[in-house]
Amino acid sequence: MDTFSSPRSRPLTLSHSVEAQVYGYFALALALTLLGIYAGMQYADALLSGGVLLLCVIAEFALILSARFWMERSLLNVVLFGLFPILSGITVTPYLLYAVGAYVNGGNILFNAFAATAFMAGAAAVFARTTRWDLGVLGKALIFGVLGLLFLGLLQIFIPSLQGGQMELLISGGGIVIFALFTAYDVQRIQALGRSGANPFLLALSLYLDIFNLFLFILRFMLAISGNRRQSW
Repeated sequence: MDTFSSPRSRPLTLSHSVEAQVYGYFALALALTLLGIYAGMQYADALLSGGVLLLCVIAEFALILSARFWMERSLLNVVLFGLFPILSGITVTPYLLYAVGAYVNGGNILFNAFAATAFMAGAAAVFARTTRWDLGVLGKALIFGVLGLLFLGLLQIFIPSLQGGQMELLISGGGIVIFALFTAYDVQRIQALGRSGANPFLLALSLYLDIFNLFLFILRFMLAISGNRRQSW
């Protein structure tokens, strides 16, 4: 994530047309994510039994790491930007199916997680657009926070005893806080960033990743505190 100067020191703002593009691309990404989830539901068996899921995950990371390259190239940026949320929807589908299948109240938790994500993202956006604080100073701290979440997640993989209980609450709760702040950070960045050739695709992708990850951590947190596991799972 790029940091930016204080709105007071940089009075120029993104033109309304560019800001509208950012939120338009973001809305498109959300719609394509639903399309990806639908595709994942249709081919769930292939995702769970073959290597398709791993290939999708690798493709997602490749698109993120190469975003600076392809987002500056016309047509390619449209195609790859549209491909990313479809892949995200496909890769998240097994986790959604797990939440519904492994927990008696999984459906309700999933619905509540969607609602909580919408509420928290909306609140973060309102805060970002109305506060006088410069949230740009949080940029580096938030990146280190994400790296910390990744490190703890790796520990959970290699140390099974850390996969539940207090550690799960710590990681999921921390993820909620970090990505709620990242959402506010990016909303303010979209609003306050000066006319310096800002790429609307990159801004939209950043916001999309914020809210997508916010949803995942909210879902993890809700499953950890109120999930009622099926006895036969």
